[in-house]
Amino acid sequence: MRAPAAPTARATGSSSGPACSSPRPRGRADRRLAVPSSGRRRFVALCLAALVAACGADRQGEDAGAPAAITVIDDVGREVRLAAPAERVVSLVPAATDAIVALNAADRLVARTDYDTHPELAALPSVGGGLTPSIEWLAALRPDLVISWRDAQSRTLVQRLDELGIPVFATNPESVADAERLVRQVGRMLGLEARADTLVSAFRAVLEGVRRRFDAAGAERRTVLYLVSVDPPRAAGPGTFADELITIAGGRNVFDDAPALWPEVGLEEVVRRQPDVVVVAVAGVDARTLARFETAPGWRDLRAVREGRVVAVDTDHFNRPGPGLARAAVELAGILHPELYSPEPTP
Repeated sequence: MRAPAAPTARATGSSSGPACSSPRPRGRADRRLAVPSSGRRRFVALCLAALVAACGADRQGEDAGAPAAITVIDDVGREVRLAAPAERVVSLVPAATDAIVALNAADRLVARTDYDTHPELAALPSVGGGLTPSIEWLAALRPDLVISWRDAQSRTLVQRLDELGIPVFATNPESVADAERLVRQVGRMLGLEARADTLVSAFRAVLEGVRRRFDAAGAERRTVLYLVSVDPPRAAGPGTFADELITIAGGRNVFDDAPALWPEVGLEEVVRRQPDVVVVAVAGVDARTLARFETAPGWRDLRAVREGRVVAVDTDHFNRPGPGLARAAVELAGILHPELYSPEPTP
């Protein structure tokens, strides 16, 4: 389904997922919630060491004797057949692009979307937002694999590329499990299954490390409003990767009872639920935007706003159900429980 601006995550029904993201300045509310740097950096370094090692594996780590032909089932249930591991890939789904880069296979990409901010992809031609790319332009790139969204708007694209004999893998990751499965599927299509297994294991280790740290502390869960749009307010609901991230990091989603994945929420209801922390996962949010929370009617009635517990996050990590969710979990844990990441006392 369509996001308010462009897709990084899709949902079903009438709700919209988070918009595609790019890095942007952090606002004043971010600094108020800054986690003590020494303890947090140490934990981040330990937690992400395995992930970085997996992402940085060199070509010697590729699967020996990769199969000559590959078959995978995409999220539509279609059988996608490749004559050999894909070498020229166009990914219209940023989470899949993140997986390819994390598998150290960025050199197999022949195009990017406007939302792919990896430095190693900067020189590639862009398909724009990736929703309605020119089929002729795509075909001219001679891809042996296109990774597309699984939605109604993409059906024509999939059909046309099929007619041209270009394999298309349609996907719609919505959960942490989906993110893991996507890494494995991409790894299989690239002939990098062993590397994908290593990356998924490291990803799980990071999430489990965050979970164990919270559980061991016996701390109280803090309620979280996770916004993927400010105007109108749209929040993460149950069954989304954002909802899972909140739980892993030691929080509770204030809209875990919503009837949709990404529901539009009324300000009166937000005020009634009084979240402890407001996470603004919206691309392009800056200090000026965050400052409006302090003066806007309704929002200023939230304790989280009055006490400076509104924080903007890097949507490149937080709003993409791919490998970046590991870093997002670590960062969110530090936001919700800075007391668990205090600097160690010096002797």
